[in-house]
Amino acid sequence: MTHPFRAFWETGDLATWIEAMEADVVLHSPMITTPFDGRQTAAELYGTLFEVLDHFEVAEELSAGDSYACLWRATAAGRRIEGADFITSRPDGKIAEVRVLIRPLVNIAAFATDVGPALAAKRGRLQAALVRVLNLPLRIVFALADAVVPRLVMRR
Repeated sequence: MTHPFRAFWETGDLATWIEAMEADVVLHSPMITTPFDGRQTAAELYGTLFEVLDHFEVAEELSAGDSYACLWRATAAGRRIEGADFITSRPDGKIAEVRVLIRPLVNIAAFATDVGPALAAKRGRLQAALVRVLNLPLRIVFALADAVVPRLVMRR
């Protein structure tokens, strides 16, 4: 049986994905420490992710009991990023928690650059502009670190 997470990315059926969640689902972002709470927030977040992320593909799935992990790849801000979603369900099968990880660090900045402003735009143009400005230094610093640090720490 296909997990609802994979089904969402294959079909774009947001309503079915959100219905698979508990009303008080908790979503942990790779960008901020404050979690997103509730189905309504999840619908807004995943609707934005579906619009913004390109070429989403499932690389691997793992399932054990009430836990499901999906390793995935997608394109954000022109970069190919890798991520993992760890999903915990309650005994009734409803999803209680989603925890997202993205690697490497430079790709978190790419993800934030694409997703952050798009999500903030739902609150207003000023919020989107502010998130865009706050993310710009991250993208520059992380890209620079990604280019320079290997030369400083790796043997040749």
